Amino acid sequence: MTAQGIKIRPVMVINGPEAFTRRGLIESISHAYLGENAYGMVRIEPGGPVAGLLDECRTTGMFEAKKLVVVDPAEWLFKTGRAGDDDEEASGGGARELILAYAQKPHAATVLVLACDSWLKTTRLHKFLEADGAILAAQAPRVSDVGPWLVRRAWEIYKKKMDGAAAGRLSELVGPDYARLDSELAKLTLYGADQPSITLAMVDEMVGFQHEQKVWDFIDALAESDAPGALARHAELLQMDARAVFTMVGAVYHWLGRVAAARELLDRRLPDAQITRELKLFPPARANQILTLARRWGLAGVQRAMGELLAVDMAAKTSLGDPQRNMETFIIQLAAIAPVATRPMTGRRA
Repeated sequence: MTAQGIKIRPVMVINGPEAFTRRGLIESISHAYLGENAYGMVRIEPGGPVAGLLDECRTTGMFEAKKLVVVDPAEWLFKTGRAGDDDEEASGGGARELILAYAQKPHAATVLVLACDSWLKTTRLHKFLEADGAILAAQAPRVSDVGPWLVRRAWEIYKKKMDGAAAGRLSELVGPDYARLDSELAKLTLYGADQPSITLAMVDEMVGFQHEQKVWDFIDALAESDAPGALARHAELLQMDARAVFTMVGAVYHWLGRVAAARELLDRRLPDAQITRELKLFPPARANQILTLARRWGLAGVQRAMGELLAVDMAAKTSLGDPQRNMETFIIQLAAIAPVATRPMTGRRA
């Protein structure tokens, strides 16, 4: 029996840390083996002897003809010195031998699924299961796989057409993370509920805006000299997209440029309101923030910060140090400036 090309075997291993793919594979196996009725699925919690797990596999339910036994995660099975183990199975090797013996003579009405972040491929158990086609991969997707996956997922799950440009943009914004990509697809489907397709414009409007907002949240924390907050938002952006470290440098440099320009206009004795109009500073809270920092740092201070940021950018482009660490150092240095209260725009001269 197959599920989306998957052969159902008495003992199966799902190997890899990609949680979304693991869940999908377990669901596919369940649907193929148990059908719509999933009452025959038994999930095993970590702990206990391997013999107890295999006894569960050998016992058919009273009201169900088939049983699917799922161990996720399954790494605990192969750790040494587990509570409840007897001498025969006190090591990971012994556990594998017991599971191998079961796989060679499995219960006819049970499928056992072991899901692991990592799986030892040098054992007799691996070789036996691999020969039977019973080991499935749940690895993080390659960047080149994401676009086709989005197009296929949009149609198969959400009944929406999605062209390559829209899929490519969503992949660029979110990165190779199936769970987050699927979440964005669901939101885009709701956003365009009356539309047959997910378009590039929809992706830019919905997902691009979220990324832009997170970058501004990061900059706002920098402006408030909130080092912990800026570091946390920096980490969030990198989790969304590892390449965001380069995007952040550009965004912060542009922001510092606004602060420098505001300082130059303050030195010319222009009113706050006129500076805000000339530099197109918006919204008002961010305009107040920029003017406050321009007063606090002075032109020399802003230029020094811009120089340090350029050094971070140059280091990243020349592989000098770790880009993430370099940016974190810059955040701490910039936030070392004592925080200042935000002044309202009054139109007063500096």
